[in-house]
Amino acid sequence: MKYFSVVLVLVMLIFNGCKDDSSVALNNIQKFKDYIFEVTTGIVPTKTDIKVVLINPMKDISSEVELDKSILKVSPKVPGKVVALNNRTIAFIPENKFESDTRYTFKLDLGALQDVSSEYEHFVFDVKTIKQDFQVVINNLESYSRDWQYLNGTLRSSDIVLKAVAEKLITVKHKGKALPVKILDERLEGNYFKFKIDSIRRYEKDSYLEIEWDGSDYDIDTEGDYTFNIPGKNNFEVVDINVFDEKNKYLEINFSDPIKKNFNLDGFITVEGKNHLSFSIINNVVRVYVGHFDETKTLTINSGITNEYGYKLKRSLTKEITFEEIKPNVKLLQNGTILPTSENLKFNFETVNLKAVDVTIIKIFEDNVLQFLQNNNLRDSTELLRVARPIAKKTINLAKYKTDLSNWKSYSVDLKNIINPDPGAIYRVELSFKRSYSNYQCANDDYDEIEETVINYDQEAAESSNWDNSYYNEGYDEYNWRASDNPCEPAYYRNKKVSTNLLASNIGVIVKQGVDNSYFIAVSDIITTNPISDAEVKFYNYQQQLLGKQKTDSEGLSVIPMSSKAYFVVVTKNKVSTYVKLNDGNALSVSKFDVSGAETKRGLKGFIYGERGVWRPGDTLHLSFMLNDSKNKLPENHPVKLEVFEPSGALYFSEIKTDGLNNFHKFTVTTHSSDFTGSWMAKVSVGGAVFTKKLRLEFIKPNRLKIKTSTLNKLITNKKVHGDLEALWLHGAIAKNLQADVTVTFSPVKTSFKAFPSYKFDDPTKVFSGNEKLVFNSYLDSEGKGQFSFKPNISRTAPGLLKATFVSKVYEEGGDFSTDAFSVNCSPYASYVGILTPKGDAARNMLLTDTKHKFEVATVDAYGKPIAIKDVKVKIFKVNHNWWWNEDEDNLSSFDTSTNHEETFSTTVSTDSKGKATFEFELKYPEWGRYLVYVFNNESGHSTGKMVFIDWPGWAGKARKGDPSAATMLTFSTDKTDYKVGEKALITFPSSGSGRALVSIENGSGVIKSLWVKAKKGDTKFELPITEDMSPNVYINMSLLQNHNNTKNDLPIRMFGLKGIHVENPETRLEPEISMPKVLAPETEVAIKVSEANGVAMTYSIAIVDEGLLDLTRFKTPNPWDIFYQKEALGVKTWDIYDDVIGAFGGKINQVFSIGGDDMLHASKNKKANRFKPVVIYKGPFKIEANKSRTHKIKIPKYIGAVKTMVVAHNPEIQAYGHAEKSTPVRKPIMVLASMARKVVPGEKVRVPVTVFAMENKIKSANVSIKVNDVFKVIGRSTKTLYFSGPDEKIAYFDVEVLKDGIGEIDVNVSGHGEKASYSLELNAFNPNPKTIETTESVIQAKASQTMSFETFGVAGTNAAKLELSAFPSIDFTSRLAYLIAYPHGCVEQTTSAAFPQLFINDIFKISEAKQDETQKNIQVAIDKLAKFQKSNGGFSYWQGQSYTNDWATSYVGHFFFEAEKKGYVLPLDFEKRWIDYQKKEAKRWSESDNQLAQAYRLYTLALAKEADKSSMNRFRELAIQGGLNDVAKLRLAAAYALSGKHSVAKELIRDFDIHEALDNIEVSTHNYGSKQRNLAMILETYILLNESLEAKTIADILASDLTSNQYMSTQTTSYCLLAMSKYATHVGNKGIDLVYSLNGKKRQSVNADKALIIDDIQVNSGANSIKIENKNDNLIYVRLINEGILPIGSEKTIEKNMTVNLAFTDKSGQRVDVSNLSQGTNFVAHIVLGNHTGSKVKDVALKALFPSGWEIVNSRFNTGSSLNSSITHEDIRDDRVNFYFDMAPGREKSFKVLLNASYLGSFYLPGIQAEAMYDQDYFVRDQGQWVEVTK
Repeated sequence: MKYFSVVLVLVMLIFNGCKDDSSVALNNIQKFKDYIFEVTTGIVPTKTDIKVVLINPMKDISSEVELDKSILKVSPKVPGKVVALNNRTIAFIPENKFESDTRYTFKLDLGALQDVSSEYEHFVFDVKTIKQDFQVVINNLESYSRDWQYLNGTLRSSDIVLKAVAEKLITVKHKGKALPVKILDERLEGNYFKFKIDSIRRYEKDSYLEIEWDGSDYDIDTEGDYTFNIPGKNNFEVVDINVFDEKNKYLEINFSDPIKKNFNLDGFITVEGKNHLSFSIINNVVRVYVGHFDETKTLTINSGITNEYGYKLKRSLTKEITFEEIKPNVKLLQNGTILPTSENLKFNFETVNLKAVDVTIIKIFEDNVLQFLQNNNLRDSTELLRVARPIAKKTINLAKYKTDLSNWKSYSVDLKNIINPDPGAIYRVELSFKRSYSNYQCANDDYDEIEETVINYDQEAAESSNWDNSYYNEGYDEYNWRASDNPCEPAYYRNKKVSTNLLASNIGVIVKQGVDNSYFIAVSDIITTNPISDAEVKFYNYQQQLLGKQKTDSEGLSVIPMSSKAYFVVVTKNKVSTYVKLNDGNALSVSKFDVSGAETKRGLKGFIYGERGVWRPGDTLHLSFMLNDSKNKLPENHPVKLEVFEPSGALYFSEIKTDGLNNFHKFTVTTHSSDFTGSWMAKVSVGGAVFTKKLRLEFIKPNRLKIKTSTLNKLITNKKVHGDLEALWLHGAIAKNLQADVTVTFSPVKTSFKAFPSYKFDDPTKVFSGNEKLVFNSYLDSEGKGQFSFKPNISRTAPGLLKATFVSKVYEEGGDFSTDAFSVNCSPYASYVGILTPKGDAARNMLLTDTKHKFEVATVDAYGKPIAIKDVKVKIFKVNHNWWWNEDEDNLSSFDTSTNHEETFSTTVSTDSKGKATFEFELKYPEWGRYLVYVFNNESGHSTGKMVFIDWPGWAGKARKGDPSAATMLTFSTDKTDYKVGEKALITFPSSGSGRALVSIENGSGVIKSLWVKAKKGDTKFELPITEDMSPNVYINMSLLQNHNNTKNDLPIRMFGLKGIHVENPETRLEPEISMPKVLAPETEVAIKVSEANGVAMTYSIAIVDEGLLDLTRFKTPNPWDIFYQKEALGVKTWDIYDDVIGAFGGKINQVFSIGGDDMLHASKNKKANRFKPVVIYKGPFKIEANKSRTHKIKIPKYIGAVKTMVVAHNPEIQAYGHAEKSTPVRKPIMVLASMARKVVPGEKVRVPVTVFAMENKIKSANVSIKVNDVFKVIGRSTKTLYFSGPDEKIAYFDVEVLKDGIGEIDVNVSGHGEKASYSLELNAFNPNPKTIETTESVIQAKASQTMSFETFGVAGTNAAKLELSAFPSIDFTSRLAYLIAYPHGCVEQTTSAAFPQLFINDIFKISEAKQDETQKNIQVAIDKLAKFQKSNGGFSYWQGQSYTNDWATSYVGHFFFEAEKKGYVLPLDFEKRWIDYQKKEAKRWSESDNQLAQAYRLYTLALAKEADKSSMNRFRELAIQGGLNDVAKLRLAAAYALSGKHSVAKELIRDFDIHEALDNIEVSTHNYGSKQRNLAMILETYILLNESLEAKTIADILASDLTSNQYMSTQTTSYCLLAMSKYATHVGNKGIDLVYSLNGKKRQSVNADKALIIDDIQVNSGANSIKIENKNDNLIYVRLINEGILPIGSEKTIEKNMTVNLAFTDKSGQRVDVSNLSQGTNFVAHIVLGNHTGSKVKDVALKALFPSGWEIVNSRFNTGSSLNSSITHEDIRDDRVNFYFDMAPGREKSFKVLLNASYLGSFYLPGIQAEAMYDQDYFVRDQGQWVEVTK
């Protein structure tokens, strides 16, 4: 490696009595020791708070209170504030940061805080900031390919530096072209950064990188340069050689190209005197492991080594290499803290190149232990000064043992020779060394013999020893930062120490906490495991207040309920104490045990259910909630809150009920037809507990056929699959001879097995794309049945288990079809392999280099049973940046393990009969990065993998302990898994013959019972009686304790295990009974009797639902018993002290507080046709007493088919639950069904099939008639006759034509043999073409008149005209606003844009009351809708449901909201605080590389909200003063200052801006939906705020001209221009209007108004019209005539602007299909290909695909749970169209698929595909539509 930079020395000073020429006298802290406890001193970072900690608390001061700045003054002055962090700590917090390398003097006004004498009134101290310096280190050159390379390096600084600054310190040029330097770290700041010089192009000949670093721009006195050679493509050579002095010494040879895969380097690379070398090849780097040697050796690299491109090393190379001595160091070998008094316990450590070490003992006093544990675990050391003192120090001479000091050697210290432990105190043992102890060979070293000394601090005079100060405040001798890694320099020995804590105690403690804060404690002797009776157990909260105490019984046990959560437990016996800290992070991990299940919340259980499994937007949801509060009784009429959330997570509905019946609550939720489809969620909150249920909304239609599809296989493998298909009409008739098809689609699911719950079994490198497979395509037989069979033939590309989704469709003769979908698991492999990686740190899950990490492997068969498998291959690959850098970090789909060149490690393992195996892996420094751990099962072909991130120790966050190892896990067995109350469970566990087991029986709430079981030799068995309180399940939790002094068997001192068993109580089941007729008739009343089979009282609901709806999701009657008695997740947390016991085996239990569980306890529109009215009747809740029944009379609606009557019941008193159901057909002797498309278009001709069912022999003929409203016209006969020879079904066809838009109605009537039936259809007829607007402008002079003529256009009935009249130039407000309101997409920006200008319409226009009401409603609807876009962090997303926030949209919505609030609108609850917090946080995070206008707009909106972020504004202003701010951002910042009342600052900012000069250079950013006009509108706002009328008029004239032209404007531009111009109109005032007008020579209408006016009720004639206007005023009147109409079908024009679209149709096998004439029932696919033909990325593209009325969109998302289309932002599937939203890459195409079915006979219109960039007028495409037919 190469180290470059100018050497710069940092001088570290001691400021207590320091030698400084300052005139300010400093105080000695010792003088103030009675008042001041601690103070910041010495050399400090520039970004730090300066703190003073007082001895005595300040009166009447609470935490986080800002104090007067005179309390703590600083010199030189620094902007900042003085804050009381608590009642003892005062801090000076700088606004930004201190200057580098500067001495600051602080003066504390102690007299203002406390009563002190005059000599103590002021305390003066100082600090000095560290001088910034940095080093650049160039590392290895590596290759992307033969043509492109990158160079790694590190930048290390003496003080914290911003990432944005670090990137600019280094510049690189290659052949005169600048290359990017990428910082590879996510942190925004630090003092150690890895970087990569990227995109290095290789040329045929050598070239050179010019690397320079210079800190002068950032006041850093460091600069340097280096030239790095880049070998030519044909020059395969050695770039560099480095030596690494680790325990396993190795060389690193950096080649110019990667070495050929599997190339054998033996003989090509040699080291003198070394016969056996081992190699590892990592891309361009070869590591040579050489073992141990001291003297210089010769390294030879021979020619002939081949790179992966086939080139050979041309010249051999030799180099002399020498390994340096290992640097002096010391390490602990001792785990644990608790020191039992058994024999032979030593304190162990190891050293290298040290002749001596100092051992220092610090005592944490017993009274201070809880204070210490507030911020520490037993082994930590934070803030020792508050709680501890040194008591002894001893120097240990290692040289006298005459051992080889140059290598690592282990030693022991008997601590009894140094201290006599006090009971209850904790002792910290520190090992340190100084330069005189070094055995490292340095020039001029001459130190005296080492003398073993012992210092007892407590025997020294308190005042003279000054040990407090000398020990805790380290000396700041001369400190050379650059020499800190050189053992021959003093700087190396600064802070060189290791340490651990010791607690002398024999008391072993196990603590368990239930969800109700009841605590169970077991106390035993660590040495003998005997229970300790009469031990005092005390519980404390975090503030060390005693919560309760109790003594243990004769078994060493104690149970104590608490009203609040405890934080500490102290157990004491005979003055000896053990401490347990009860924070969640220290609880024993149960992640390797199956403790999943429902989670009980606050002793409450709940069940939410609906009356069906899917709803259609516009339907009513009937949701019910049952509550079980038997373990936490709630008061009567306790509120129960239901919230319903949209797929985005936005709140849709909320209601609170207090009037439930016996803990049974009913909620009714109404939806709208325009609501989003997808997965919704219901959430019920009660008594502090929350229960949820997923809800599905899709554009479904009910089945009319009952389809039963099944397979014989519960788990599909690659063997042949057999299945059955059957169809009936819902009303019971056989669906004979109908066409049907069955498809199966395979899709990946998460692979998990109960035996190994934490293991990963899916292969991240495999992407499975399962094509749909047609397994049945034929006609059902005369009985409505069919059979199918197929062989899956699944390839080995599956990452793991798959889901096989079967979708069956049966087609009616008229074209309509019913569907059935279900899924079964599919196993493509005979066996599976899983991997469990060790846990890293808490921040990034990072593992450390130079540490052996244990990985665990598991193998199971297809059913999850553990099996043994031999020779499982393990490989670890380094993941290159070049393929994952711009992708999701877990996206490994392009990773090819067979050809990857970065294999780092490989081995082979075999699993045992329990399916387990392990291996270890250690990565050596300086390697780091992401690694794929890949495991391959040769036997079945299955593989798995997991990414791990490994980095250097200095980069790690707080450590997390690992999962329980095999050594510490206790595996025990029960005689069975399911029990009934009254039985006994036989439990067996392995044991060694000594010690005992604590067995506790636990459930979802707490500990039910416990017992000690003494261990026997071999296996120990005992019986456990099963009782009622164990239902529905319990966990047997066992801790097997071994005698501490019995370590001969190598078992850990504590083994830990869990096992669950199921328990059933038969008395908890209700059996409701339903008594009703077996057949129902439509439009009749039916009596339904409900009772309980055993006469038990119950509360229940009753629902009658169309089975055609229920069958869509195979909905089953809700069964509350299955929920309330489902398996519960473990609700007990366990802590113990055994991992902290010294001398015991060191296995660790991972301390993770969360418990795994697979299911939480379900804890102004135009009127539209209701096409599919659901048959749903819901009643309840009702109550019946014991041995009673209840009869309900219910009217059956006009419907034929089948309904299911469902009763769901509970009895909360006895916690019993049940359900019942009865399926009944609804029919009559003669019935009729009609079918038609979901929507139709004017001009289409549709054939309406009418199916008539004759159910009795008496019906020989039936007359069928059809009647339509004015939307339709019947073509041909409207009456037909059908003839029957017996019970049968027959079809009559009627042809209708669609005449116009509107709600179409078709009524079908049938009669025969005195029987009648009818059927009604209601559907929307609409023209899909958008409204077209034509405008005519005119200016009428004062006292003049003018006639304007115009002709209507478009489809009759769509014509309209409006007049916009104003005394100032028109801005086309009406047309532009109409465009915004009609824009079809509903993202956050467009929703805001449509509403924003409407805030000001009443300011400039006189509008009718009706129009005012409409406007207010529009604005309020927008506010309510926008609230649903807000994320939990306060920001807003672009689409509802997106996980990330949109920077610009967040400011834009806030701007709209606060302008709306000024107009009197009420903002959403909790919006403001969350939005302000988010905006302020983002404002402070902003850096110069971020978007300037976005920051300026953010600051403007904060000022508008009266929450100006002045510090961020000032920082931004400095950038403007330096010329670093663009004009638009600068003027927006000026507006922010103006809103804050700083008009002078605002005017200063815009002083040099000339709008005339800047017009052609107005900045436009594609990242904020900008345009030149939008930015001008923002500038106009600034000028209005500053009353700069001339400049404002200049911009207003430009915008008015653009608005009235035919120029395209995006929604953002349109909205902002309208709102800015509205403000301008108000600013300049309005002269009013006085005129008379007449239309087509009719009655004259007078108009007089003080504002502009919109006349929108003009009654036009079809064709020619004229309007005469007379101006009565002395001023000009500007007139704008708006003429509207919708063009007829087929008149749309083809447009292509930088985009192309291609629409093609194929069958499912990919063969082209001609859609101009399709056979009814054809399944086919629409393929849409959209092309971007520019070199620019196009953001926010909307594609709208409408399909003909006669085609049905097959919603694959609903049937299979997944979309056909990926890499899109948003997909909206509706009845007749699919809308897609996405971004497009430069020069790329994007493809989409839509499944379709040609369902209905007739002639239909296929509209053209349309796509547009919603904020860029240069991207638009629309193709021509066409007429299509569906025929028989």
